[in-house]
Amino acid sequence: MYDEKMGDLLNEFSASVFTVENKNQLPSVKQIFEGYDSERLCNFTITPDVVRSKLLKLKMNKAPGVDCVSTRMLLELVDEISDPLSNLFTISLTTGDVPTRWKLANVSAIFKKGKKFLPSNYRPISLTVHICEVFE
Repeated sequence: MYDEKMGDLLNEFSASVFTVENKNQLPSVKQIFEGYDSERLCNFTITPDVVRSKLLKLKMNKAPGVDCVSTRMLLELVDEISDPLSNLFTISLTTGDVPTRWKLANVSAIFKKGKKFLPSNYRPISLTVHICEVFE
């Protein structure tokens, strides 16, 4: 019950300070894939070696995202998953589509300092999918 009330308070506070972007001013992601060949994002080549090096740079102690895949698992399987991930990343760049689940995050409130009952003394952190972090 306490956690639920605290969650509601944090949610209300976050909503009160949230900035809403004007969707008309934001470019469509698809535009990146439809321009001149020299400007197109899909012209990048993502090799298994590049994916492997990015995976090896992940911090071991990071909490997993909504997919519950830990960095430890990714690091232990780095040689087996680098090739399929490079193919998946290339397809994503070519089509301009990112898997929906990669866009999800678990948001947790981390206490900063001051009085614990004030929602303004917490900061949200997003636990995102590690594979998407590597892709980014």
